[in-house]
Amino acid sequence: MNIDKDTINKIITLYGTTIIGVGLGFVVSVFNTRVLGKEAFGDFKFIETVFRFLASLVSVGVFVSITRMLAIAKDKTYTQNLLGFFVLALAGAGIIGIVLLVVFSFLEPIWFSDNLGPIYRKYAVLIFAILGNIALREILKGLNKIYTISILNAIPAILYLTVAYVYNLNNPLYMEDILLLLYGLQLIFIIVIVFKLKPSFNIKKALVKDVIHENNTNGRPIYYGSLAGVATAHIVGFSLSYYIDNIQVGFFTLAMTVCSPLIMVPSVLGTVLFKKFANFDYIPRKVIIFSILAAVFALIVFYVCIERVFLLFYSEDFSPTIEISKILILGFLLHGFGDLINRFLGAKGKGKLLRNAAFVVGIVNVLGYTILVKFFGVTGAIITKIFASATYLFMMYYYYTKFIKTNTYV
Repeated sequence: MNIDKDTINKIITLYGTTIIGVGLGFVVSVFNTRVLGKEAFGDFKFIETVFRFLASLVSVGVFVSITRMLAIAKDKTYTQNLLGFFVLALAGAGIIGIVLLVVFSFLEPIWFSDNLGPIYRKYAVLIFAILGNIALREILKGLNKIYTISILNAIPAILYLTVAYVYNLNNPLYMEDILLLLYGLQLIFIIVIVFKLKPSFNIKKALVKDVIHENNTNGRPIYYGSLAGVATAHIVGFSLSYYIDNIQVGFFTLAMTVCSPLIMVPSVLGTVLFKKFANFDYIPRKVIIFSILAAVFALIVFYVCIERVFLLFYSEDFSPTIEISKILILGFLLHGFGDLINRFLGAKGKGKLLRNAAFVVGIVNVLGYTILVKFFGVTGAIITKIFASATYLFMMYYYYTKFIKTNTYV
């Protein structure tokens, strides 16, 4: 069960560009906080929360289904037709997302006091950028186009920083400008990548049946799990905004940005090896050891540098983020290891197991992000994140050991 040189090169490349991408994300957050200030930045992050929540609602699992079908596909024509189906599915999901955003924009003033409804209607089309980014990364993983994922990690952020910085030299940037530039440029880049994949729209009934079958057996269970696990994780933005204000939304989501590098160590390995996992009997020991050592090293560096580095780049207005990050980082570390096992089980078509685990995590999220946030505010949100991540890792490990012992499809 050796890992070939090409795979090693892809791991190194994706790690490198992921680190660059994390660094660029850090620079983007620094730029945005300095331009917007804590109030407008909080509103901006709440808008992102709504977009991401609705994007997670409309994927219906088909992107996960196509990803696995691409990973095991042997015929080039079949692959190109699958990509054509992906484009049509993305278009349909995006349109549904726009409709949901417009509906939410009229309900939002009833629940929240930030008067952001018109912005959702004005920029609803940008949900294609968020949904497209999530879906395209899945598809590229199935195609094993790791170098393209690497480009996607860096180029959109570089474009945004360049255009926004130059524009801001002579013109003040407002929240709507940043929203349009950040996701508008990302959407253009996603369209370019999809075009270069050369999807074919010669879609036959047999292919549609294949996708439906895969979605029923694997994609849809994972989608239900995503609703329970991923979508419910966005509840924290709504609850912090409802019980406190959008400034706390900004602090908490900024802390999540700061902590995100810890999740990449095991997750990158899982992404690169996804196609190979389909033929592996278990996760290679060297992969697990490398993940643990790299994550522990990254955690030590994080605690040593976080306060000094944060205050070097961010203003004092955002200093509450530091203490949040110091505790929240533990949740990200646990989640990253869970993701590695998740990739293995996903490659094996164990969608129902992933769904079941996500349901348990979803229960933790819903209870914690409502009850604990109501009574303990941001502290309740931190506790919920760590406990949910620990639950996620435990469930992944439990199903992984169960799979290894039986070595058969449940």
